[in-house]
Amino acid sequence: VEHDLGIVEDGALGVERALSNGRRVLCTLFRKGDLVDVRRTERIRQGALVALKRSRFLRLDEAEVDSWLHSNDEIARIMLGQLREQFARARDHTADLVSKTPVEKLASLLFEFRRWPETGPVDHRNNIVRIPISRSDIASYIGVKPETVSRVIKELVREKLIIVQEQDRIYLADLPSMRRIANGGRPRQSTRQA
Repeated sequence: VEHDLGIVEDGALGVERALSNGRRVLCTLFRKGDLVDVRRTERIRQGALVALKRSRFLRLDEAEVDSWLHSNDEIARIMLGQLREQFARARDHTADLVSKTPVEKLASLLFEFRRWPETGPVDHRNNIVRIPISRSDIASYIGVKPETVSRVIKELVREKLIIVQEQDRIYLADLPSMRRIANGGRPRQSTRQA
């Protein structure tokens, strides 16, 4: 994405950093309706704003936004609320990265995706989660290898906690157990590796 300020109208965006060893890391996810403000002079350290799937991005003019913020308290309140929510998501994601097992990280991300506004119908009563990004992007975001994402999904299917309905839809078959896992309730076992 060539612009640093705007609103995600549809799709999924992320901030991607390239590490010195050539790996890429997704540090942030933006969903439909999110205000995106990644303006910064040190672009190299921050990373680049990238579309993770087919997306629409409404570019906002920096001078106009600054004018709106100074002249309209309601717009300032809405933008501040958006940034607070994004900060809370980033804080939760950081806690997941440093303290959870791969299974817990994936379960937590499934609950995050469950809260994403979707373009198509998703039935929360039936616990269906649409996966808005690729498995390799999931791996990059939760700090594991892509094969670990596949292994964890197979493990959760084998334990009858989830059912993969389609490549981009997962049914949470045992919601209480998945919630417990997402909240860090899956002890580490020496036979499992990240």
